[in-house]
Amino acid sequence: MRYIVGYSADHRGRDALNLGIALARSMRAELDVVLVLKVEDAYAGALRGSGNYTQLVEQQAKEWLQEAAELVPEDVTARYHLRRSTNAATGLMEMAEVVNAGAIIVGGSSRTSWLWHGIGSVDNALLHRAKLPVIMAPSSYENSTSITSIDCAVSPKVDSIGLVEEAIATLNRTGLPVRLVCMVDGSRDEDDGRVQAAVEALVADSSVRPEEPEKLRVVVGHGRGIAEAVESVDWDPGAVLMAGSSKLAQRGELFLSSTTSKILSKLPIPVLVVPRDYHPGRYGSEAQPWTGQLKAVSPDRGTAGRS
Repeated sequence: MRYIVGYSADHRGRDALNLGIALARSMRAELDVVLVLKVEDAYAGALRGSGNYTQLVEQQAKEWLQEAAELVPEDVTARYHLRRSTNAATGLMEMAEVVNAGAIIVGGSSRTSWLWHGIGSVDNALLHRAKLPVIMAPSSYENSTSITSIDCAVSPKVDSIGLVEEAIATLNRTGLPVRLVCMVDGSRDEDDGRVQAAVEALVADSSVRPEEPEKLRVVVGHGRGIAEAVESVDWDPGAVLMAGSSKLAQRGELFLSSTTSKILSKLPIPVLVVPRDYHPGRYGSEAQPWTGQLKAVSPDRGTAGRS
């Protein structure tokens, strides 16, 4: 399993790299750290005149990649790439296709009023165009974090069954505990347990059965709006939240839903957005799951298996 890390020499790039390190250690993955330089067109070059501008930019980019390499610990296998493309998002998607990556990891924008996740232009382009999962690091993510559990944002409606099945398949592949998390716009008294019962019914109807049922839980958050419902849930720092794409997405592609956008504003952990109808390794699919095929590494014992 290989992850693409979209790197830049700022806090956003370091957040993405730190998340890549945590995922690589936990999921037995390797990293491809990519810094994308925009291809210069003839007009822009003419404006700058003759000289070694392009060479200077390339040299600086190589120095930034060297700095990234110094941040990656010895127990993580990583490769470093300088790629030219029309824009950063396109370059990352091109590189992901070249190495058959399982996911693209990016950091958020600093130009935001959101507490944890800010969507910049690169993130926005990936979240509306990528054909593989995109994982966004929250602000100030630490590489000392271990991935200890998987959360999955679901709705109580039947059209969420595909994401429920993928969450259960993720539990079976990794051995990590999985929570199906449903955020409800309304009070707990108004809900009266109906939402939890509806999600549990989806689990019962799933064509994928959990190998360790005791590791699968359903959690419901309530609040006046989705953002407040997110804050009502206790989030494990070692968790990653899976979320599905909007119905507006073409099959096999991403499109960020309005609900996921609201979740991002208050979510203190990484979020992974999967393409519509994402079912790697099942139903005849040859796609590679973002978790790989091996059990995740237990942070307590340092070995594969049960946590």
